[in-house]
Amino acid sequence: MEKTIKIGKVPVRLNNNIGWSMAYRDQFGQDIIPVIMPMLAGALDIITGLLNSTEKPEEIKGIDILKQVDGDTLIDAIAHLSALEFVDLINITWALAKCADDEIPEPKEWVKQFDTFPVDVVAPAVFELVGKGLISSKNWRRLNEAKEKVQPTKKSQ
Repeated sequence: MEKTIKIGKVPVRLNNNIGWSMAYRDQFGQDIIPVIMPMLAGALDIITGLLNSTEKPEEIKGIDILKQVDGDTLIDAIAHLSALEFVDLINITWALAKCADDEIPEPKEWVKQFDTFPVDVVAPAVFELVGKGLISSKNWRRLNEAKEKVQPTKKSQ
């Protein structure tokens, strides 16, 4: 799957065919699984906590998410997510971009083209591509169904 996002004012093509994981390993000298596991564990902690905290998950609003998760679950999620670094997001994004365009430069040169690196724009696109590339379509549908219960899209509201 290929997707184009804007990082600041720069359009960037990202591709999640499994080759991105090889580009990541070749460039950064480590496998991607230890890097993304905290992200997945933190997200699952929050989703599980939300689904367990209310009898009507469809009533959960985005702004209320953290208020409705019990303290222990939130602490577990934060502990998982604290293992991630901003540079991990940049590196994963670079690997996805490298998979879409083999001509992009090494990461330190590549990031110089961006005035900003908006996490709120980049992270959802990257996490979606990574998830779709590493999780079976059956389990991806289940995760989206759980996400829909937690935070309905505008289409379903």
